[in-house]
Amino acid sequence: MHEEGKLEKLLQCCEKIDENNNVDGGGVCEACGDIRFVPCETCYGSCKIYYDEGYDDDDDDDDDDEEQQEQDSDEVGDCGFKRCPDCNENGLIRCPICCY
Repeated sequence: MHEEGKLEKLLQCCEKIDENNNVDGGGVCEACGDIRFVPCETCYGSCKIYYDEGYDDDDDDDDDDEEQQEQDSDEVGDCGFKRCPDCNENGLIRCPICCY
């Protein structure tokens, strides 16, 4: 049928349905513009989020505070920045509207 040109004529009267079950294409996605990715809503595309484990100021020695802070900066854990768990390496997430 295709080689004879009959298939195209037969399908012209049919409705088109896209992957999201929208009839006739449904237009462009308003959130992503059919790119399928949007900036992360958690880190806003920076791929980093600030975390704070609850810093305690219970040290009474003022002289040791500077040394303790230098040691704490080498240790991982108390507070700082970490990689956002929600987005990819480009700071993008899949569009929540068209790529569910």
